[in-house]
Amino acid sequence: MASREAGVGLDRLRRRVLFERIMARLQAAEPGLWVLKGGMALEVRLSDAARVTKDIDVGLRDDVLSPAVLHERLIDALSDDPFGDRFIFEVSEPTALREDGGGHLTWRVPVAAFLAGKPFGAIKLDVSPRAHELQATDQLPLPNSLDFAGIPTTEVEIVDVHRHAAEKFHAMTRDFEDRENSRVRDLLDLVLLIENDLLNSGLVADAARAVWAERNGTGPPRPLPALPSSWPARYAQLADDHDVEARTFPQAVALVQSLWNQMYPTEKGQ
Repeated sequence: MASREAGVGLDRLRRRVLFERIMARLQAAEPGLWVLKGGMALEVRLSDAARVTKDIDVGLRDDVLSPAVLHERLIDALSDDPFGDRFIFEVSEPTALREDGGGHLTWRVPVAAFLAGKPFGAIKLDVSPRAHELQATDQLPLPNSLDFAGIPTTEVEIVDVHRHAAEKFHAMTRDFEDRENSRVRDLLDLVLLIENDLLNSGLVADAARAVWAERNGTGPPRPLPALPSSWPARYAQLADDHDVEARTFPQAVALVQSLWNQMYPTEKGQ
């Protein structure tokens, strides 16, 4: 499918193809172990309405004993081509990212793709080995940009939408102490989830309690903490590129604050 026909920019279309082929191969190589998270999970749910992202976030229901073991595991998983898409993937060595609040590492793995002997694109694969975070998931059809070429459509396991929203609330309000929280994109993602009627306040509340207990050893804060003063202009820039009704930072904050108050209706102002 040409990017013009899809109404999608060429760069985004290439990233989407890479995402689809990588996830299809991971699911085929180790079914039940890899779970899609992050911005690409929103693309599966919302298609072009989702925020553009350059990385693939995946959860892993297994331990990572060393970066070398993870490296070999990904090389093996991505080298097989069960669907006949003819992509060749070059997997670089993993590097450790900052720990989450619970002390769990995420590993970043650059992956380059080649087609017919020519570079096709590159993407970063962020691997989070956290089986305890992957108990609630959904099975959804994986978008298939190569359907026109006879490549079969598969399903992908993605993180439960309420757990996803709870993790975004946590990331958006996390205090990094030595630097300002820069996760304004999570505010936009929450706006997209709310405006597309994907969230049940009670289920998000339960998921948020679990996230804060795992990562902070506490319950979710009451009231919702104030967001950084640098965010209004940055949010407006993001909103300009997306079809959202909450065009301004105050509108976005009011929307997520309303959801938070629905999540904890008897605890407002405590």
